[in-house]
Amino acid sequence: MRIIATPGPTHEPPYVREALSAETSNPDLDPEFMTKYIDARNMIGEMIGARGDNVVIWMGEAMSGLEAAVANLVKPGEEVISLSNGVFGDYFSELVRRYGGRPRLIRWDVRHPVDPDELQEALNESEASIVTMVHCETPSGVLNPLREVADAVKRSGKLFVVDAVSSIGAVNIDVKWGIDVLIGGSQKALNVPAGLTIMAISDEAWRRIEDCKYEGFYLNLLNWRNLESGFPYTHSEPLLNALIASLRHIMREGLDEVYKRHIDIRNRVIRAVNAYGLTLVPASMEWASPSVSAFYLPTGINDGLLRESMWRKYGVMIGGSLGELSGKVIRIGHMGYTATLEFMLPTVTALGMALMDFGLSINLNNAMDAFMGGSKS
Repeated sequence: MRIIATPGPTHEPPYVREALSAETSNPDLDPEFMTKYIDARNMIGEMIGARGDNVVIWMGEAMSGLEAAVANLVKPGEEVISLSNGVFGDYFSELVRRYGGRPRLIRWDVRHPVDPDELQEALNESEASIVTMVHCETPSGVLNPLREVADAVKRSGKLFVVDAVSSIGAVNIDVKWGIDVLIGGSQKALNVPAGLTIMAISDEAWRRIEDCKYEGFYLNLLNWRNLESGFPYTHSEPLLNALIASLRHIMREGLDEVYKRHIDIRNRVIRAVNAYGLTLVPASMEWASPSVSAFYLPTGINDGLLRESMWRKYGVMIGGSLGELSGKVIRIGHMGYTATLEFMLPTVTALGMALMDFGLSINLNNAMDAFMGGSKS
């Protein structure tokens, strides 16, 4: 079996593949499709603590959700605070600029999370109405403290927009912590092909959207506010079928068990790769995401050649990184279906064998013992 252990898109489970191939009708005309949509919407709502009617699922890679949030919420000339410790946090500020806002970027080192204590004064002093943040910065594998930052943002009276694309389905999230727009995608811990954006929008954010009056069409969230007359454009029944299959599988396992499993696998992967002598990118284990682990490569090993060798020789695909970590870091995605012993043991084994092929002296047995040692951190 070939293994996709990248931080998204991820390995598709058999039940997702089966759902993708199910017979379809015409989603514009078949009343059963709306029933399916509402079912998916309600399961997402249960997962993240949102009302089902405040959840939107549309066709488009998750980046369309980030852009839609900015397009629908940001007024020309107004300041928006972007909290960032990586590539995608920076991207939020760039979107603000492109839509006529004035981004104020507050930056942390890529190895460290956003610090809610450090940002409170800046939030209180700013006239900005909106704050953006990425929950899990996948290039570094750092998980930001969502609940604590949300609390700081709410104390300052601002709307909070969160990119949760690589954390939804792997990490406990509750929008009632104070998240006004939460953006997710289908292709990471939900293990569905890229192509669906998931958004949860608070009542306060809907009022702001109505006030901003964004004039575009495809990304216009108001088109999704009331679906009594149908969808604003044709949806994807195969992708929605796959999402429903994935969500039902997650609900059967139980959300608490899913989140525990991700933490357990993260701990195992980190222990094993540390045993190879590779250093975790997050400066502290407590900041490491349960959905993706990033490690610095030893000097002299080319990340592209290493990853190509793993894929061609051992049938395991892992990721490189982006931005200032590009060429220096490898990433292992343990997301959803792949956050299991069945997938991660051969992944870390293949990594060890590839590292030995590239001349690194390691003890594979020690790493396997570290991996199998249980869920201790």
